[in-house]
Amino acid sequence: LALGDDFVVETTTMKSQIGSGALPVESLESAGLAIRAARSGRGADARLRQLTDRLRAFPRPVIGAVHDGVLRLDLRCLDDEAGFIGQLAELNTS
Repeated sequence: LALGDDFVVETTTMKSQIGSGALPVESLESAGLAIRAARSGRGADARLRQLTDRLRAFPRPVIGAVHDGVLRLDLRCLDDEAGFIGQLAELNTS
């Protein structure tokens, strides 16, 4: 598991915003990952923020949304699954 024991990862359904412009409030059903700290309490938010920062610092940044202690990654536009998984593996080596 690329994120180790510090995090719990679950698949989740999502609503993915189509865009702005002509369709600012339209959305599509999507699938994603919900990531939360494995242990709640002191330090949980800091661990999640640190993970978010590390994902954004990748050569191909991974951008998600954090809300209520959960980092949500919408996979609707993921076109390189192997590259994504490869980058996650780097989390344990950096």
